[in-house]
Amino acid sequence: MPGLADYLSRAGLHYVVVRNDLDPDQVGQVPTTTVKRTLAQSGYERVTGLGPVTTGGVIANGTPLQVEGLYPQQRAVEIYRPTGADVRRPGQASLAPIADTAVVSGGPEALLPLAGELRGRPAVLTGDAHPGLGTPPLQVTGDGMRYADTRFGLVNSNTSYTYTRDERNAPDATQGAGEKPHQILPTEGLDHQTVAELRGARTVSASSYGNWLFHLPQYDPVNAFDGNPDTAWAEGSAGSPDGQWLRIAFDGGYEMPDSLGIVPLPQDGVRAAATKVRVETERGSETSFLQANGTKQDVKAPEGATGWMKLTIVDSVARHSGLGGAGFSEIDLPDVRVTRLLRLPTDAENSTAGAQVVSLHRSADPTGLSPAGTENGLHRVFTTGTAGTYEVEASAVAVPGEALDRLLYDVAPEQQARITATADSTARLGAGLTARNLTDGDLTTAWIAGGRPVVHLSWEGKQPVGEIVLAAAGGLSTRPTEVHISSPDGAAIANVDDNGMVRFPPITTDRLDITITRTAPLTLHNPVVGDDLSLPVGLTEAYIPALDEYRTPQPSADREFTLECGRGPVVAVDGELYETGVKGTVGDLVERRPVDVTLCQEGDGKTALELSTGRHRVETGDAGPLTVTSVTLTRGTVPDASAAERELEVRDWLGDRRELSVGSGAASYLTTYENYNDGWTATLNGEELTPLRLDGWQQGWRIPAGESGTVKLSYGPATTYDTALIGSGAGIAVLIGLALWRRKAENPDAPQPEPAAPGLWLGTVALTLVGVVVAGWWALLVPALALLAWRRAALLVPVALAALAGAGIAAALGAGEPAGAGEGAFGHVAQLLALIGLFAALVGLGGPGSGRAVREDGRGSGRTDDGTGTAAGGPAAAGAGSTEWQRSFDGPDHRTAELPPVPSRVPAHRPPPGLEKSTRQLPRTHGTGGPDDPNNSNGSSGSSGSSGSTGRGGTG
Repeated sequence: MPGLADYLSRAGLHYVVVRNDLDPDQVGQVPTTTVKRTLAQSGYERVTGLGPVTTGGVIANGTPLQVEGLYPQQRAVEIYRPTGADVRRPGQASLAPIADTAVVSGGPEALLPLAGELRGRPAVLTGDAHPGLGTPPLQVTGDGMRYADTRFGLVNSNTSYTYTRDERNAPDATQGAGEKPHQILPTEGLDHQTVAELRGARTVSASSYGNWLFHLPQYDPVNAFDGNPDTAWAEGSAGSPDGQWLRIAFDGGYEMPDSLGIVPLPQDGVRAAATKVRVETERGSETSFLQANGTKQDVKAPEGATGWMKLTIVDSVARHSGLGGAGFSEIDLPDVRVTRLLRLPTDAENSTAGAQVVSLHRSADPTGLSPAGTENGLHRVFTTGTAGTYEVEASAVAVPGEALDRLLYDVAPEQQARITATADSTARLGAGLTARNLTDGDLTTAWIAGGRPVVHLSWEGKQPVGEIVLAAAGGLSTRPTEVHISSPDGAAIANVDDNGMVRFPPITTDRLDITITRTAPLTLHNPVVGDDLSLPVGLTEAYIPALDEYRTPQPSADREFTLECGRGPVVAVDGELYETGVKGTVGDLVERRPVDVTLCQEGDGKTALELSTGRHRVETGDAGPLTVTSVTLTRGTVPDASAAERELEVRDWLGDRRELSVGSGAASYLTTYENYNDGWTATLNGEELTPLRLDGWQQGWRIPAGESGTVKLSYGPATTYDTALIGSGAGIAVLIGLALWRRKAENPDAPQPEPAAPGLWLGTVALTLVGVVVAGWWALLVPALALLAWRRAALLVPVALAALAGAGIAAALGAGEPAGAGEGAFGHVAQLLALIGLFAALVGLGGPGSGRAVREDGRGSGRTDDGTGTAAGGPAAAGAGSTEWQRSFDGPDHRTAELPPVPSRVPAHRPPPGLEKSTRQLPRTHGTGGPDDPNNSNGSSGSSGSSGSTGRGGTG
């Protein structure tokens, strides 16, 4: 990824930390091999490793020994740094001259491809303010900030393909169905974004695409109509593909034939496949059956003029749902070819900058692990506000396949006698797997077959061949056990022994086609699909002893090569085709690093194009051994960034108040490599500075030209935060003081009054309103359960128990299914039963018999059930008998002894067992012999119980 080091330097980053101790089985985890390979190709080197040596992943039980050896042993943490000495190492802040500022259209990501050219130069987005800058010296327009949906929370595969202006999320998408794409943008407005346009159709839409969880833009619905069998549309439903559809609206009318060709994606261990489809148009519908084998098949269609066509999957077959969707690699409609072009932002059309750069870029997979590119070719549309001469620079990467193998043979050292090896398919397991490795004599290189395990060997001059050694590659591959050998001069079927030796009757020929028909059984458990997958066949050498001198060693990675004009990929500008030449090294081809592509016109090396004012189109395809990944068009001369900068010294960088000193010099932008925040303010010698946003996200300020001074930064919200902390501390201190201070009470053990519980019906209304928010109309279960509680309260407990048990059983039966499938814990049955159990439990809290009995004296309450309020022998425990107990003491002729007050000097005694929480206080009666009663003659006190009263001084 060219420019990565400079791009991270602009963001204030120099070292990159790679975590090797993360769980590789987590969803969305990016393999560390991919990270390290990207860093290595971007100009980074490993500095050191820290922590214990760990295994890169969890080795499951039963994993073949040869596969266990592929798990790397590495330090838990590794540190990388740029190798280039010219890459700046950023500090805590920096200054850059305002006069060098580049105005960028296309978002912060548009800076990545040009980060090296913009080194030392500040940048602001076209929609952002840029104080102090008049006419910018450079205007950059890139194809970033695309109008696409983002699934926030995912680390990988979280961005959709680029939408057209009126396009919305798929109607069956699990997130944001039918809504506008979810985005967080530095500047609002489609004129600031890259937006898609369709050529060949008015609209192409689908019920879903890719996957229910991830965004997989390589399954764009347009791919089914692009004429390229290597691309496809696949539905992305979480469950069955039945009912999923694909629809195209034509530009004007279209004469539909009575049949059309369809190439369905083949059904395998992961992917579903369509077995029955329905074709609908304005003329009606036709239904046809399909074979799930990936071959082109004709299906019936309603013949006649129509403005649209819809293809629906009626029936399908799948071993696992929600993993790989059913789809079609090609729907062959005569004279219909649809292309998704990306139109660059239009907010810079009237720019008056002295120089203009148009940057067109698409991502490439450096590891070769992607099953399909995220974008089919480079198709861009942009508008120039000024006519002129535009210098064209381009780069390309190698495309694995037979064409690349032949190119590598061409750039290898000259060797008259050599074996040329090609293959019908190669597995997408890495960039270095190629059939050319079979004849290089190097046992560290290999080829692993894809869908068709066929190898083609050819050489100059016919030679007798009766033996071949097919050395197994090991690792994620198995060995062959039987092969079919054919050539124009003979054929044979032979077994392959454990050492890879193949013997057959000699054939005098100059070509052998080796088809591997049987392999040794070797499986590897795939936890994603919960099944064992058979490993493909792999070879490290196809050695022919009779042609030992024909071996072709690999050329040096540093060997330079040049492809003359006409041998490079073709570039189309405004419909006119331009040939190209290519320069690079063999290592660039093998490792899939970018190589330089030069435009040539009429056989010469002219790299400039004359472009008029207005709309222009640049396109390249994917055919051939090289595919273009970036094109840059430059008008005018881009001035070099100023070498002289104002001095900057950081004095204090702690907390929310910072201080820097700046030297004298030209007006500059100060950046702190932090997110832009309105809360930060800056002053220079007491004068407030104008803030701005740099690179679309960084905090910056304008430093005016002049003398040196002191810059003070402060974060305003910190004052409010500090005040809140101080207030919170003071409040906590007050609470602690109140807790330590206790008022003296006459009887601290007396029960305190408790509020009465809400009534059954009031609680029902409140719970129903809450249930509407949580469960929608299912909240109507609450009134039904409340009615049950009113009539038969004893049934609530078994209802709640049965419902929750049923929900657990339903969840267990559907365990392992994805959430989007609506099965198990996420199914309607489990959810409904769980709601019934929850609502029954909540209604039971306020049902009959669950309230508290308030004492008549108003001083407290106790529960009426045994063990929660009063003991079994107390008055409250008597239930209905407590009424008679009360009457015995409250009768008109009954007088009860009054307990005297307890003096403060006498410690309170615990009441007898069973009377700790009496539900009734004994009534006070005058003349009972209290110590202060003038009628008291002996100063005795009495006590009363439910069966009578006794005392030391007499009877009450």
